[in-house]
Amino acid sequence: MNKIKKFGYAALGLAALYIAYITGTGDILNYINFADPLNEFAFCICTLLMSAFCFVSAFSNNNVPCSKELDNEWYNESM
Repeated sequence: MNKIKKFGYAALGLAALYIAYITGTGDILNYINFADPLNEFAFCICTLLMSAFCFVSAFSNNNVPCSKELDNEWYNESM
């Protein structure tokens, strides 16, 4: 299941990268009419950041090292 999630994040990263590419080349203007060139620029930056975050999520390690004593301490504080 974890590999399927990571593949999904990688696919989303590629899709966002493609959207950023067509935004940068101006081909997206056939589909979306932006009110200002700055809006188009901000959209391109947001999709680039989204692709970067998706790739980081896809290729990062999900194991978080934590001690059993700390887990018990947090459990006791919550009660």
